[in-house]
This record gives sequence, structure tokens and C-alpha cells, in this order.
Amino acid sequence: MSKSLTPEKINDALNKVYDKVKKKKTGKVASYIPELAKVDPKIYGIVIVTCCGKVYKIGDFKKTVAIESIAKVFTLCMALQHHNKDHIIDKIGTQTSFLPFNSVLALRLSDNHTINPFVNAGAIATASLVKGKTKKSVWKNIHDNMNNFAGKKLKVSEKTYKSEMKTNEHNVALAYLLKSYGKFYNDVEDTVDVYTRQGSVMVNALDLATMASCLANDGVNPRTNKRVFKKKYIPFVLSTMLGGGVYEYSGRWMNEVGIPAKSGVGGGLIGVVPGKFGIAVVSPPLDKHGNSSKGVATFRELSRRLDLNMFHEKAECQMKNKNRKCI
Repeated sequence: MSKSLTPEKINDALNKVYDKVKKKKTGKVASYIPELAKVDPKIYGIVIVTCCGKVYKIGDFKKTVAIESIAKVFTLCMALQHHNKDHIIDKIGTQTSFLPFNSVLALRLSDNHTINPFVNAGAIATASLVKGKTKKSVWKNIHDNMNNFAGKKLKVSEKTYKSEMKTNEHNVALAYLLKSYGKFYNDVEDTVDVYTRQGSVMVNALDLATMASCLANDGVNPRTNKRVFKKKYIPFVLSTMLGGGVYEYSGRWMNEVGIPAKSGVGGGLIGVVPGKFGIAVVSPPLDKHGNSSKGVATFRELSRRLDLNMFHEKAECQMKNKNRKCI
């Protein structure tokens, strides 16, 4: 990973990548949720927020979309702070999956059934771990947490929420199936309602990049200087993102981009470069995996131009230096 990133280099990369990727006409907006099918497919914005709070932006960075599955990252953070890492590993797990994010077959075949916090089954179960005496208090905890990461109050799209609730039978079925396996930890109907509402929060690229930058900055929001997450849990969140943040595309993502990431079918995609910055792209048309098509292309180009891939780090071999002892 490059250690010589400069403002000029970042701005140059943003402009060149934006101009190149903007011309691509690939992917289709999510149509299985009626309200998402109405989103403007031409929206395309990129934002980088550094660990010192500097913002680099280009394109439609103010245009909002539903956060959808990106919310799973921050609900996982909430569940970690209400419990601990070992509890989440035991109750949810960290398995990878080559099947679609809403697969019933994956749930049934998996040893732990919940699979991981980012497929729908595991994400709904993770939401069921968030503490609160009532559905309203659970939702308040989740929403306040997302607001802290974004550094502002995020609005919920009631139209998106109602649209999703009308087509939510599959998620309800997943939750009840998990309950039959003893892998659900709160009321099913209430939890699915909260889970659906969290995905209906509206965000733009600046909001998402700010949220991602908190994970890059040891749990401190660099724009508000407020601690929003415990530093000790960040490696767990980032490694889980790397292993399954872009669903069954995650293996290829590790090779081509090589940074922790999470996508949402609203068209958002976030990435975290630890100790440096958070990146977000908003572009609604999706590829066959459910990831933003332009988002994936943007991250691929930015990773190459800025040398962000953590697996490309070049380390000097200890044996090449005769003055060093072999270890």
C-alpha cells in the first residue's frame, strides 16, 4: 500500500477514475423492491474522507439512496458493543458463503445456520442481539448509532420502508427458520421490522464515506472528533467485511481491490483503508451479485491508481540482510 499519498495524487485519481467509469453503462437498479426501482440510475458520486477529516468529492455526492445492506456493518458494531466478539462469533459466526445473500439453502446447509453478519439471515439475527426493552428502543439504539457514525441525523424513507415491508415475506421466513434452529434472539416480527427500517435510512456518498472513515480512524469520527466505536473490535469488523462484504464476489474483490468493503442494493458501496480514509461510491445500477456495478469498477480503479490493496504490501525479506538474524 502506498505510503506517499498526497492531496494532489488523490484528486488526480478521483478525477480520472470518475471520468473513466462514468461512461460505463452496465447493471440494473434493484427491481424486486418497487421503491428502489424508481431510483435515478444516472446518479454517480465518489467521496473520500481521511482520518484527519479532509473530504475529497466528485460527482453526485449529495444525491441520496437507501443504505440497505451497508447498515449491517453498523448494526454489527452496535451488537458488538452490547455483547462482545466471542458472543457474536458464537451466536452469528463468520463463515463465508458462495451462495446469494438471501439463500435459504445456505442457511440450512451451514453448521451455524446464521452464516455471518452480512448475509440476510445472519444480519437479521445480529439485529435480534441489539438490546432494548421495546421495538422502539431497539430501533432508537440502531438509528442513533448510525447517526453517530455519519455525524448527522439520517432520515428514514417511509416509502422505501413500506415498499420493503410489502415484499418482506422471504426475510420473515428466514427469521422463523432461524428461530426453529434456536438461532434467533428476540421477537421475530419486531426484529424484521427494525431490520427493514434500518435499510430504509437515506444516505449520500459523503454520509457513507464519513461512516467508513470512523472504522479507518480507530472508531473516532474524524469530522466530529467523537468516539463512536470501540477500537478493540475494529479488526473483527474489517476482517468480516473483507470476507463477505460484497457477497459471493468477495473472493475476487480481495484479489482485485484488497480492502474491507460493504455494498447495498440501494447502490452504495463503502471501503475502509485502515489508518488512512474511508471511501464511498453511490451508483444504483447493480451487477449480478447485487453490488453497484460502477461502484466495483470505481474501487478497482482507485485501488490500482492509489495502490490501496493491502495484499500488495512489499516487505523486505529478513534473510536478504546479512546483518539480521534468521527468524
